[in-house]
Amino acid sequence: MTLKKITLAAVCLVMSCAFFSSNAFADWAACTPEQIGPYGSLVRMRVTNCNINPADTRNGWMTLNSTGTDQMMATILTAMSLKKPIGIEFDNTFKDAQGYNIAKAIIFNNK
Repeated sequence: MTLKKITLAAVCLVMSCAFFSSNAFADWAACTPEQIGPYGSLVRMRVTNCNINPADTRNGWMTLNSTGTDQMMATILTAMSLKKPIGIEFDNTFKDAQGYNIAKAIIFNNK
């Protein structure tokens, strides 16, 4: 019985570590979307007024993650039409082939 408890505790610990470390390298910023459009097989977006260090590379062009691009585009276009900011999750460990940041997730920021 104690072996089962130890195994269950170890599995829970590993799963908790994996869950909490999954966002360890992610960074969120609120930005104003300015332009969006296709770039070959990718979708690129230009943002301004990101609420982070202005010298950082988050302002400007970025590539949308290939997973969920349609949903992200719908959110971005809605925010642009309402002149609202969006929340962008950046993955600090990956950039696209041209060196642009990749937006992993986009959420509507209704502020």
